[in-house]
Amino acid sequence: MTWLTVKEAASLCSVTDSAIKKAAQQNRYQSRYVKGKGRGGKQLRIALESLPEKAQARYRGEELPHEDILQYTGKQREEADAKAWVVEQYHQSGLSPVGFVSWFNASNPPEDAISESKLFRWQRKYQEKDVTALIDQRGGHNRGKDTIPPEAWELFYSLYMTQQKRGVRLCYDVTRLEYPQIPSCKAFERKVKTIPYYATLYYREGPKAFNDALPYMQRSKLDIASNDVWFSDHHLIDVFVKNAEGTRAVRPWLTVFFDARSNRVVSFLVRNADPNATAVKKCLRLGMEQNGIPNEVYFDNGKDYRSKSFSKDYPMSLVNQLGIGRIYATPYHGQAKTVERFFGTFTNRFSRRFKTYTGCNAKIRPECMQISDKEIVAQAPAMGEFVKLLSAYIAGYNRTPNSGIDMNGRSPDEVYFENLGVKQVVSDLDALRLLCGNSEERTVHKNGVSIKNNNYFHEKLLYHQGERVIVVYDPDNIDKMAIFDMNNRAICMAEAKIRTPFRNTTEEDYIKAAKEKKKARAIVREYKPTRDADIHEIIARNQLTEKVFREDGEAGIAERVLPLAAENAATLKATDYSESPRRIGKEDDVSATLLEFYQKQA
Repeated sequence: MTWLTVKEAASLCSVTDSAIKKAAQQNRYQSRYVKGKGRGGKQLRIALESLPEKAQARYRGEELPHEDILQYTGKQREEADAKAWVVEQYHQSGLSPVGFVSWFNASNPPEDAISESKLFRWQRKYQEKDVTALIDQRGGHNRGKDTIPPEAWELFYSLYMTQQKRGVRLCYDVTRLEYPQIPSCKAFERKVKTIPYYATLYYREGPKAFNDALPYMQRSKLDIASNDVWFSDHHLIDVFVKNAEGTRAVRPWLTVFFDARSNRVVSFLVRNADPNATAVKKCLRLGMEQNGIPNEVYFDNGKDYRSKSFSKDYPMSLVNQLGIGRIYATPYHGQAKTVERFFGTFTNRFSRRFKTYTGCNAKIRPECMQISDKEIVAQAPAMGEFVKLLSAYIAGYNRTPNSGIDMNGRSPDEVYFENLGVKQVVSDLDALRLLCGNSEERTVHKNGVSIKNNNYFHEKLLYHQGERVIVVYDPDNIDKMAIFDMNNRAICMAEAKIRTPFRNTTEEDYIKAAKEKKKARAIVREYKPTRDADIHEIIARNQLTEKVFREDGEAGIAERVLPLAAENAATLKATDYSESPRRIGKEDDVSATLLEFYQKQA
């Protein structure tokens, strides 16, 4: 062990001799007395190894280790910065010590006055331009510093940085059971404040909160036109509304499509049901009927937007049929869709108008709404009235000047129509309704296909019994189903098969059933083999074919390929409903509509 004189220790620590002696008396430094000149013939010696690491490095002539100033309190850091500023001002002033002290004290409040000795002491400590040397450590050389053992902090940190959001005191108490000698809870509270904001947010709040708080790129919209990109999302409205029967209060869901260039709401849908793919397609259809077809749709990552209706891998999907591109937002990054900001405006400007505004959760629910359901129903607006007011609000929003990016203070309507180039439309709205319908796969059985607890039949389905088919229907009208094979070729339009009552069956019911059975027997006759070919004949024919290939080379094959749309149109045109269980009237016949649509596609 190396023993230093008081003067040597004071020089290494950049403090006075009396400060070293006082620290030794308080057992902060290891010390001993040796024989020599002094009181009682003894001299004080200080152990080098007990001095701060910085003083030891200075003694050995080593590069001073970096000391993290963040381990000190904010007040200590502010005081050290003020002292460093005074020393820098003194060096730049060119004044004598007496002159600088006089000037400084005259220019600052009395409580900030300095003396020449204080100036010299600060100057001596600040020799290496190290602000940490000016930290006031009176009351112990570890005052304000991190004295928490690493292993104790590791346990505390693992308890604190979780989504259970445990408090500092709880984590401290558990840590103290394992490490009884740790410092006070205040020391842990101070160190918690040094944890970076984003780290705390990620581990205590979760990935979504973290991603939402990240800086995001602000995109210019000047290079896109109206209808180039539509956003879509759902919002649970913070207002209680009467259900259709008027018997209870519900919070309806709002689905919107929102033009990216103009911030214009191009369509909306209000439903007393959780959002799903059907709601998305219906809202999209309403937007296309009124504003044309978008080039791309920008979707969230919810399962309703990930359904096969919007999949590029599914031939019958809406995006494939209409040639619409789709983009999915970065998971957990809501800022990617500007429709999120619209919902905030919507809540503040519309939802709060109603007496039955309830807030987005129970914690912020107004006190006046903490009443029984029966009382809420009495105050709630009817669904029809609410939708009417909502429609008026959205129309007003689209006409109101907007301060968004690249809007230049103009309204969404103005920007939308100014930047609308070619409007792509589907002239046949009935065909569009079918394209925006639902599609499901089914197996054909003897009564057609079963869906929604009902059977749908057409005689052409008898040719496909046991096969998998694609059933497409409009959810608002399930009387008819369009049937396609698995290669996306149209088969027929099937109608709901009427179930006869268990008793009182009419003669007409028997006639219809007999016709269906008769058609099935006709199919059997139609597909009867023309002759019985035995195995030997088949083998001989195959051998003859192989001989021809060996002599003449590979046979040329000419295949006639018809466009799928034209083939489907021809199939639908040939659909005959005369043998269907219930004849379709002209007013609800969809086959002509589909025919026209597919002819245009071809």
